[in-house]
Amino acid sequence: MPIARIAEWFVPVELNALKRQSQLTIQQLATKLGVSPRTITNYLTGETRPKAGMAASYARVCGASEKRMDFLSHVITQLDNGAIVSELSDRNIFIVELAEATSGEIWKWEPWYIPGPLQVELYHTQMLPEKEPNPMQHHQRKLRRFLTLVGRRPAPMLRYLISGSAMRMLDGWEWRDKQIARLLEADNHPNSEVRVLEGLHYGIEHAFDIYLPDGRPDAAPPFIYVETIDQSRHIEDAAKIELYHGRVREMWSSGTRIGRWLDDRSQ
Repeated sequence: MPIARIAEWFVPVELNALKRQSQLTIQQLATKLGVSPRTITNYLTGETRPKAGMAASYARVCGASEKRMDFLSHVITQLDNGAIVSELSDRNIFIVELAEATSGEIWKWEPWYIPGPLQVELYHTQMLPEKEPNPMQHHQRKLRRFLTLVGRRPAPMLRYLISGSAMRMLDGWEWRDKQIARLLEADNHPNSEVRVLEGLHYGIEHAFDIYLPDGRPDAAPPFIYVETIDQSRHIEDAAKIELYHGRVREMWSSGTRIGRWLDDRSQ
């Protein structure tokens, strides 16, 4: 089934992320959980995998949210059952966030909106058609993703490709300049570039991200994250990854760097 490799990668990387964020030592975690430090070390290195209940306790001790704790337990339960029986797509953001924090090469194609990590608060709360019950909480998550991406050293290769239609939605909007400033900021970060794609091209129908390790030892295995109107899914098949990668590179070659695109429109 899909995302088996991602699921296996996710568990130790998430456990390490929780430990870092909690600032607890291995000894402190072991004491709180009633296990030996060696057991915690084995979890962190992937030598062994905690049971779902232990993982939930680990996440709780580290201060994780209920959703984050439940997702970790959910992944482990499916791995322990010997197969991924769902694509985990209803809570895929946890996998996407870790991939953004570890992958060496990241491509993001967005045909309708500004990519999530690049959205300013007012775009998130005012411009998106689907209103969320906790808009500020969701925007804070997008902001953390942005800060993670631009704060990584060495910097990953980041390529954001946005349709001209998504950019023109900003025309006449009161806070357009703030959103444009964020896009230019992303374009100016090391190894990061933002381009705008005009016209019709094969492959533009749905948003998708591509995550490639590029030699990073802790990176997610290569995968594509695709969003369609009725679902989101992860693709690990090597031939399909190459298909999407080739397509986005062709689209990228037809794009215009955002600064020049803005200059052309102002003339």
